[in-house]
Amino acid sequence: MDTPYDRKSIRKQLKQNAKAALHRDLWGNVGLQAPVIVVLYLEFLVSFLMDENNTATTPLILNLILSIVGTIVVIYAQYIQSYQSIKQLRDETVTARPMQSWFKTYLTKSWQKTLWLSVWMIAIYLIGWAILAFLGELMIQASALIMIIAQLSYTIVPSFVYWLLAIGIILLVVFTFIYIIKWYKYILVPFVGYNDQSLKGFQLIAKSRELMVGHRWELFVMQLSFFWWGLLTLITLGLAGFYTIPYMVLTLAGYFDVLNDAQNKQSHLDDSNEQKKIQPIILQPSNQI
Repeated sequence: MDTPYDRKSIRKQLKQNAKAALHRDLWGNVGLQAPVIVVLYLEFLVSFLMDENNTATTPLILNLILSIVGTIVVIYAQYIQSYQSIKQLRDETVTARPMQSWFKTYLTKSWQKTLWLSVWMIAIYLIGWAILAFLGELMIQASALIMIIAQLSYTIVPSFVYWLLAIGIILLVVFTFIYIIKWYKYILVPFVGYNDQSLKGFQLIAKSRELMVGHRWELFVMQLSFFWWGLLTLITLGLAGFYTIPYMVLTLAGYFDVLNDAQNKQSHLDDSNEQKKIQPIILQPSNQI
């Protein structure tokens, strides 16, 4: 008889394994996260300086350039962190090695193709929902601006403004919710790309979506269990993120391995070669997680 599916025990084991891997090379994992936090602090600093001198054109251009470069650095660092996290979980002798990972191991043509293809595919599938949510935000801002102008000029706010505000709120809430649901479908794409570099384009998305069938809520609850760690990161203005974010990424990497291993076992048990509807992967608690 199969062992009952116990999400709590699986989550506990995943977090224990992640913490063990993190502590085996704490400073290395901190180093993997460093570029992300440093870039965020730099962007905040540049924005602050621009507010102090908002009439100058040069800071605007500089801020745009830094934003583009910063985004590229953050994405690259996050993917390298994902790759090294799953590598550390699979082999206890492997360490984070941030400098080698950034400038040697993954700076090859094949790894760069896998990395940026993964980024591009996620962007394609999420950009539409993000635009619709952003449209709702613009409508809210526009209606708020019209209301302020009407108050300052002592005129009546046109009735269409309230409709604009209501529609904007609905668009923002609905499409932000849809965006989050879709994002959970593709959250495993970095690990999918690492696990099998032969997967191309839509195959990366399809594999992540297949693994996440029936597990989005489960993953959400697992990430919610990091609430206090997230609060600590917020209170320390991101400084605690040097520890908390690698911890979360390592846990997510372990979760991918659990889902992927479970799917491989189930596929071996399936004797039929016919195309079937994707079914949720059933996990079993195990000390081998």
